[in-house]
Amino acid sequence: MKSILTVFLTFCCVILSFSQRDEGVINNIKDQIEIIDSYMESDVFSLDPEEFLDEMADHSAELNGYYEHDRLKKIIKNIGTPEAMVITIFYFWNDQLIHVNYKQRKYMEKKNDLNQVVMDYSNAFTRFESKLYFHKGKQIDKTFVGNAIKKIEIEENFVKYSLRMKALLDNKFENRNTYKTLQGKWVNVQFPEEHMIFEETIRFNFREGKFLKRLKVKIKDAIMYCSSPKDEYIFKYKIKSLDEEELLLEDMQDNSSNLVLYKKVE
Repeated sequence: MKSILTVFLTFCCVILSFSQRDEGVINNIKDQIEIIDSYMESDVFSLDPEEFLDEMADHSAELNGYYEHDRLKKIIKNIGTPEAMVITIFYFWNDQLIHVNYKQRKYMEKKNDLNQVVMDYSNAFTRFESKLYFHKGKQIDKTFVGNAIKKIEIEENFVKYSLRMKALLDNKFENRNTYKTLQGKWVNVQFPEEHMIFEETIRFNFREGKFLKRLKVKIKDAIMYCSSPKDEYIFKYKIKSLDEEELLLEDMQDNSSNLVLYKKVE
């Protein structure tokens, strides 16, 4: 009997120890969240909807990353569904996910000019809210209020998703000057009937004034990767030089190493 009591008390002490430790970690996380929310002049970088959505949203979709001291601190994602606006805020500390605030803000209803009941997309209320806390890549606590809308699918792995979005945002942040300089229209010097236009991270190819292809652009280690959602092939070009007037690319397809010079015209 005495041994059983000893085991029971030991078990209770272990549970209490873990509980107190998690409570201390959560309190630290809450302090870190307050610090992150206090930043007033963050550098903001955005992703295109096709970068963070498998299917286009019914209404609006945006994802912005907020940087302080050259590090991502917060991601805010807004997705407009037919029933509600879904808002997800990811908080990072030392490049690790620490907190997720997830909300489903259901649209109010109103009557239109035909006296029909329709959604009022300008007015909404919080139908469901969940707060999740993470430590060293693992969820340590979760609270929620309200009832989630069944038609809206909730992300199953916030850690995995947030790190994928962080990698995309970090790429834009680290190569921000290159992306900025690329914006606009560039004409092929050797074949002036060919030109390309960069808009954010999208490259549009033209020949003789006709649209040819739309490519997604990612830059890493001075290599420009251009891909199309319609095929799995990735075009690779080494950026040999780039300024406000000229772009020199080395074609890396099939080890051809051909140099292509472009002049900026707009």
